[in-house]
Amino acid sequence: MMHKFNAVVLAGDRGPTDAVAQAACQHGKAAVEFNQRTLLESTLATLSQAQQIDKIFTVGPSNECISRTPQLAEILQHYQATHLTPAAGPSASALAGVQASAIFPTLIVTCDLPLLHAQVVDEFCTSALMRQADFVAGAVDYAEIARLIPELKKTKYSFKQDQVCFANLFAVLSGAGLKALEFWQSIEQDRKKPIKIVKKIDWPSLVQYQLGTLTLDKVEQVLSAKIDARLAIQRSHQPELAIDVDSAHDYQVITDYLS
Repeated sequence: MMHKFNAVVLAGDRGPTDAVAQAACQHGKAAVEFNQRTLLESTLATLSQAQQIDKIFTVGPSNECISRTPQLAEILQHYQATHLTPAAGPSASALAGVQASAIFPTLIVTCDLPLLHAQVVDEFCTSALMRQADFVAGAVDYAEIARLIPELKKTKYSFKQDQVCFANLFAVLSGAGLKALEFWQSIEQDRKKPIKIVKKIDWPSLVQYQLGTLTLDKVEQVLSAKIDARLAIQRSHQPELAIDVDSAHDYQVITDYLS
């Protein structure tokens, strides 16, 4: 019997200077609208429709963002989401959300994926449960993203057989999986710099990455040993998993695509 996931939605932002919120003239990224629906509502609606999801926890939006955008409180109430105040960064917020969820498996998803839909969520959850792992990260073939929205600028990792963008969905399948979130805290400042992140895995991996010989399978092995937990990377051809709104440019390009 497959267990349902609790879901943790990372719905914070980078404060009053958040580029996406500014581009959309909103008080926070969660309040940014696509097709007349806020990112927060879009994400919660998707999760509520997914067969694999049980309870929903949101870490964010900030209390200030909610007070300035009252409809966000109504959305949280409508979808019966438990609201938590965001922590100092995405990884700390994820850790707080999973601890509040208090069960495994738990899905972590950011609220800035406007193309995400329930079928993709269910497919990711089902695939994650089949892995012998404590933590599963999604990776999407970059070619699929470029085929759908060529103008989108993405941080991509070039491995021996794969060119991927890491998705904004993660599955925490056991308590040991929390170690992956602790490692995330050490790399999140370099999230746009693949070379720096690979360097923090270990020097041999960096050399192999620069030579173009590092594989995703090897990253799984080395990272699992480093964090002392079983980490798996789930390859996907679903671009919706990795099309996030991370800049004013993203906001404009995705707005144009949806219209």
